[in-house]
Formats: sequence, structure tokens, C-alpha cells
Amino acid sequence: MPTILTTPTVVTPVRFDQGLTYAEFLAGAKVNRDKFEHNYNHPILTEEDLSFFRRIGSLPNGPRKLLAIAEDWCGDVYRELPTAVRIAEAGGMELRVFPRDQNPDIMDEFVSNNGKSRAIPVFVFYTVETKYITHFTERSESAHRGLTIAMGEAKVKLHLPPSATFGNLPDPERQLFLKEVISAIEPQSDDWRKDAVKEIRELLSTALKLAGGF
Repeated sequence: MPTILTTPTVVTPVRFDQGLTYAEFLAGAKVNRDKFEHNYNHPILTEEDLSFFRRIGSLPNGPRKLLAIAEDWCGDVYRELPTAVRIAEAGGMELRVFPRDQNPDIMDEFVSNNGKSRAIPVFVFYTVETKYITHFTERSESAHRGLTIAMGEAKVKLHLPPSATFGNLPDPERQLFLKEVISAIEPQSDDWRKDAVKEIRELLSTALKLAGGF
């Protein structure tokens, strides 16, 4: 569950407007542009999902702005950001993308794992006045479980120590580990995207106090 955002916040209306549009973010992407485009062009939002986001976007206190914290190299970002773009389009929300490493003050408001992790993507929903509603971080619970399993199996297959991570392995072991994990999780990508949408809907339904999940 997301942490409750405290005030004051650095995300003022002026700061929000300084973010990148999705087109600008994509134009500046140095890697994975093909993956962003594939996931945008193969949406997983159902008609029920689209109806939900249209309806909440029309509420007086509903989300009209969507801030995304992202980096082009992150697998969770190129899997989930295109869906966030589709959500914004469906709900009539203005979307702005802030690269994490260029905006540490914004990232600091949405750290996870008890303040230990600068996990991305982060999708933050605001009212038209830039009042915080709720936010989603990184990946769905099913994706967390699946990634843990895939990493464990890859370590066994590659004879890596249990403590191995993408961050502490030297090349070429790191590249082999990454390739093995990506190969294992790619078939689950669409299911994880669908689960992320479900969790986003639940977060918004709770934050907006929608009867029966709207």
C-alpha cells in the first residue's frame, strides 16, 4: 500500500507543468523505445477499465492530473508507463513524466520499502488543483511474486549465490542473470499489466471513497 503523502509537497501546479509530455519522454529515450511503443500499441485496458477511468475523471474531486516518475532503462517502466498513458487518455487527465534521477526531490516524496527504495515507476494522481489523491509504485503484487521466483530460479540455473542481485554482480554474470530473468518473466508481462490496472483502480476507489468500487 502507498504511504500517505505529507505536506508540504514540491509538486506545485507550476512544477507539474514543467514535466515532460509522454511524446517528449519517448523522443528522448535512449533505450527500449521499441518496448514502450509495443506496450502502448497493445493495450490491456478492458471496456470496463476505460469506463471506470472516464467516470472518475469526470468527478469534481477526481483525478485530472497524472504524474509519472520514470526512467527509460527500467523494465517496470516500459511495461507499465504505456498503460498509464492510456489511463490518462481515457480519463481526460493531463500527464507529465519526470525522470527520476533528474528530480530527486519529487522521488523523495514517494520512496517505498520504509524509505529505502527509490522504486519506479511511480504514478501519482492529483485533482485539477494538484491536490494529491493516491499513488501506485513499481509493479503489481503478482509481479513482485513472479520476479522473486524468476530470480531465484535463475540463480540456481546460473550457479549464482543467493545474495546475487542485478546491482552487485560484475559483467558478464550480470548480463547472463538479466537475460535469464527477462526470458522467464516476459510471458507474464500482460497479466502483470492487467493486475497493475486492477490495483490502480482499487487505490483510486479507496481514495475517492467510491461505493462498491464504482
